Amino acid sequence: MGFQKIYILALLGVLSACGGNDSSTSQQPKAARTGKEIYTSICVACHGVDGKAGTNGAADLSKSNLNAAGMAYIIENGSLSGKMASYKGILNPEEIKSVAAYAATLKHP
Repeated sequence: MGFQKIYILALLGVLSACGGNDSSTSQQPKAARTGKEIYTSICVACHGVDGKAGTNGAADLSKSNLNAAGMAYIIENGSLSGKMASYKGILNPEEIKSVAAYAATLKHP
């Protein structure tokens, strides 16, 4: 397992541990997260708030030539270079589509 995958798994573990276990809300269905919420909690560490960070070899999303469908494919399957891990099984298809749509808004003409 590559360093980036270990880093992402560790980050996801930390983020999931941040939620409290309030019994009044734990019985309620989990509200759907928006693409921006998912991006802010997972993607911002490497891509940055504006998509330009490029940390750990992450692509500069502001210069990406991918549309939302292309971004969704990369989010789901990971990049061919292995720099971007797959989020299949971590995010559901609707979340992947939502975060891809948000990430596509970070592109600059």
